[in-house]
Amino acid sequence: MLRARRLASRGLLTNLGRRSFAAGAAVQRSFASTQAATAPADAPTAPKFDGTVAPKPRVVILGTGWASFRVLNDIDAKKNAVTVISPRNHLLFTPMLASSALGTVNQRSICQPVRPLVASKDAKYYESFVTSIDKEKREVTCKTHAGSEYKIPYDKLVVGVGFQPNDFNIPGVKENALFMKETADATVFKDHVLERLEEASYYHALDGDLEELSEEEKSKIQELLTFVVVGGGPTGVELAGELTDFLHTEGVKQYGHLKDFIRVHMFTYDVLNTFDRELQEYAIRHLQKKQGVQVHLGAFVQKVEPNVVDVKQGQTLMSIRYGTLVWCAGIKPHPFVKEFGFVMNDRGSQILVDANLQVKGEKDIYAIGDCATIEDYWLPQTAQVANQQGIYLANVLSQDKNVEVKPFEFHSKGMMAYLGGFNAVMAKLPGLSRLTGFVAFLGWRFTYWFLQLSMRNRFMLSTDWLRTLIFGRDLTRFGPRSKPT
Repeated sequence: MLRARRLASRGLLTNLGRRSFAAGAAVQRSFASTQAATAPADAPTAPKFDGTVAPKPRVVILGTGWASFRVLNDIDAKKNAVTVISPRNHLLFTPMLASSALGTVNQRSICQPVRPLVASKDAKYYESFVTSIDKEKREVTCKTHAGSEYKIPYDKLVVGVGFQPNDFNIPGVKENALFMKETADATVFKDHVLERLEEASYYHALDGDLEELSEEEKSKIQELLTFVVVGGGPTGVELAGELTDFLHTEGVKQYGHLKDFIRVHMFTYDVLNTFDRELQEYAIRHLQKKQGVQVHLGAFVQKVEPNVVDVKQGQTLMSIRYGTLVWCAGIKPHPFVKEFGFVMNDRGSQILVDANLQVKGEKDIYAIGDCATIEDYWLPQTAQVANQQGIYLANVLSQDKNVEVKPFEFHSKGMMAYLGGFNAVMAKLPGLSRLTGFVAFLGWRFTYWFLQLSMRNRFMLSTDWLRTLIFGRDLTRFGPRSKPT
């Protein structure tokens, strides 16, 4: 009897154990199914301290300019699932865009492709425009070059879409001027300059007389070889320097019969206004006396026609016939930036952010670079500022939530500009107020060489400079693509 009771008791315990195990397993299956239902299907995961796995925050970066590219380069990909959306698949080293416009360096030498960095970060890249941001659903709407649309979700959003050239609504600028903002602008400018030189070379033969030049022909050739730069900031000054370098070397050697017809004008209110007065005057003297640029100060363009530019200088109105006009007179926001629905600055030109670069009134949305301005802390719209903001924000996004974030502070490393003729100006350097001449030119080149984001680009820049020094600039013009007739 006692033995029977013991066996029954053991059977009951065994049965209860089995039921408890089955119930526990059912609870685990239920928890797992709940997790699967609530977590995004493609959400990346990261290990937690208890050994389980949690989704990594999805950081979506808009743009591949200085600030955005720096965030991608410095962010901790082990803590964040990174996605980059931009219609441009590379970072353009804009401070050297003018050098690439005349063949001193190759455009590819100042472009850093985004794909290798995306692959190393195990990130994603979409070559598209962002047309809208849904802050409630936390997703952005993207549009491809072909016009197709799709949506990308985010947990944290970084807006670094840059600026565009500012035409100030002056009639004819959009239709007739060249610009110097994107990689393709440098290619278009170089081809245009070479096209004008070749056109001027054959123009006298169009009437069948190869010996004599009529006054009308001389006037037309001078028009073709009149180059106008609008804007006296670093881009305009460096482009004028590079252009006159080219015209005084390759231009004189290979188009010697045209050298007396060449004219270069600069129309601007002032020159290098962020530099002190002494350096501004030094730059103006060098451009005028050494480079042969006719600098028109206090000048405002009134209208641009296909071959004529109307300018007001003081009370004087003038019209100049030109063959090439390039616009370097300022920048303005892209129209879609205002459509994002963010708080803007007083002028409505930039997204307003706080000291941590977070958009005012928004959570987990940041804006950096030229498209943003910090409340009560104005900074110039330069690559140096954007680069430091990118470094700062990458660090913020890589920190743990409980870590206190310090406000962003900009530390100037100095300013510089190339003037042409192996001459440059540098100002506000650490431990040095100013530097001019050939020594400044060497400092300018070394600084930009050092600021490249890869050894690949540093190597390519070095070989470009050596090639130009030994063999001169490349004057190859790529013609139209082949097309059967």
